[in-house]
Amino acid sequence: MKVLAWLAFPVIATILAMCWVGWVSSQRSRGRAHRRSGGAFASVDEFSRFRQALAAPGPRATPVRRTGLKGLLDRITGTKIAGQGS
Repeated sequence: MKVLAWLAFPVIATILAMCWVGWVSSQRSRGRAHRRSGGAFASVDEFSRFRQALAAPGPRATPVRRTGLKGLLDRITGTKIAGQGS
């Protein structure tokens, strides 16, 4: 019987926790108004603007060239490394 009691307690605690989470989430969703009742896009125009934005290149479409250790030292010291040309 003790084994059944030890097994029953976690099962009951899990069921109670799942019921509580369901109740809390239903309480939260009641207060929220839905943004729109339609699908993902309100109109064809909105969908076409979305597709154009996806097709446009982003701000990092052309990555900055990495200069390696030389560029890092140039940024830190603010001068060119000795021995290199102009």
